[in-house]
Amino acid sequence: MAVYAFGKRVPKIDPSAWIFPSASVIGKVSIGANVYIGAGAVIRGDYGKIEIADGVSIEENVTIHARPGGKTVIEKNVTIGHAAMIHNCTLKHDCVIGMHATVSDYAVVGENAIVGEAALVKSKQIISPNIVAVGVPAKEIKEVPQNMLEFWHGVKEIYRDLAEKYPIKLKRIDDFPY
Repeated sequence: MAVYAFGKRVPKIDPSAWIFPSASVIGKVSIGANVYIGAGAVIRGDYGKIEIADGVSIEENVTIHARPGGKTVIEKNVTIGHAAMIHNCTLKHDCVIGMHATVSDYAVVGENAIVGEAALVKSKQIISPNIVAVGVPAKEIKEVPQNMLEFWHGVKEIYRDLAEKYPIKLKRIDDFPY
């Protein structure tokens, strides 16, 4: 993994977190226990502050940033899908951000909410707890069904398991016979 200080802004990372070697963590970033950060993710706290709580799953190619003097807060057990963009916002516990979705400045995604793939949560928009929101801009369309909550609970367990197993099982193959 590439971990960088930006002046006196130094990341704080729990030792149980798994950060893929090609991910980058820069500046004032705190990462909690049992966090999974996939390949190509960029978490950049150069001017703002980023807080990532325990049990969060950040999939491949996610970008997380905060405005100068601002803050991005990701509460416990959040799942952020591949290539999502998270910027200067708050993601409440157990919410899910779909692949390629964007959550913009000062927005809040409520607990257990699901933001669909490629959705845009606009600046200052609030997504209610336990709601599915989709589209551009994101619109709340229904309550999260129980089977979806159970499904996402299982996915969160898979990523916590990966955070535990990657340090043991992942081996780079430098002389792979093509």
